[in-house]
Amino acid sequence: MNDTETLSPLLPNETEEAARRMLSKAAERGLKLATAESCTGGMLASLLTDVQGVAHTFDRGFVTYSFEAKNEMLGIPMDVIEPNDAVTREVAVAMAEGALERSRANVALAITGFADAGVEPGLVHFACARAGRKTAHREEHFGPGGRGATRIKCMAVAIEMMTEML
Repeated sequence: MNDTETLSPLLPNETEEAARRMLSKAAERGLKLATAESCTGGMLASLLTDVQGVAHTFDRGFVTYSFEAKNEMLGIPMDVIEPNDAVTREVAVAMAEGALERSRANVALAITGFADAGVEPGLVHFACARAGRKTAHREEHFGPGGRGATRIKCMAVAIEMMTEML
């Protein structure tokens, strides 16, 4: 039974099911989750609040699309953000760690990338932080498939990384 009611009928069922399983696992372990999103614009936070019965594991999301938002909301220095238009391993890691520090979450996932334009369309950096563990990083090259397609692919990677960090 799919008890997930997402805002996007375009999201693959397997991504919705993976989100449900991950949230259930987090709930069983008493863990809270946070997100820090740039190119996905809050889509991951939306997905994590779509699952009835376990959405309470989600603490908060930071949508930090601009350089200033990354700096002000997550505490990332501008000299880390500005090179490469904020699409680097360093920025993704700093976003995840900043979200962890500025929330009540145990696990925080960050996404920054070029959804449909920029130096390399489809280049996305992900990071997942958990207190007491090394922050995980992943770089994906989704290609120039467009903004929507890139964002949807980001959801699967994000859920997979969060599951691995639980």
